[in-house]
Amino acid sequence: MSKSLQDQLLALGVTNKKKAKQAKHQQRVESKQPKGPGIQESLQEAQQKARDEKKTRDQVLAFEREAKRLKAEKLAQVRDMVKSNVIDRGPEAGRVDFRFPYGKKIRPFPVSADVRDRLARGMIGLIELDGAICIVSRDILERCIERLEGQEIFSHLAKLEEQDDDYPQIPDDLDW
Repeated sequence: MSKSLQDQLLALGVTNKKKAKQAKHQQRVESKQPKGPGIQESLQEAQQKARDEKKTRDQVLAFEREAKRLKAEKLAQVRDMVKSNVIDRGPEAGRVDFRFPYGKKIRPFPVSADVRDRLARGMIGLIELDGAICIVSRDILERCIERLEGQEIFSHLAKLEEQDDDYPQIPDDLDW
């Protein structure tokens, strides 16, 4: 069997037994010391990391909760505006269909002839709230759309038709 390096150095006289014993003791002490952070430090780091994660998660939840509250608040304001400014469809006997695009379909909406003309000219518009379509004035509808920006809600507003009152009358006997 071959001798260890320590035994070989002792045999050559390069070192003595006392220095060899000190080196062995030092080596054993170093091997027993923890190489990484202590248990206490790693526990504190883990606790700090958990606190930070909880804090960010709570902030995200609070932000989402606030956004949801604002959305519901705006919807409630729109409901109040529409409820207080709703325009009647007209008498049931004289109703005609006003047709408007609803998604991919054309939907009929029975209203009086006067209301239909005002809807077609863009003076009043339609908004759907809680499954019911309501008729409101143009300025109320624009304010509702502005409040509900980013929320999916149906509204219909025709382009405002300009009156041709300032143009002269075209004679009937005019040939083109």
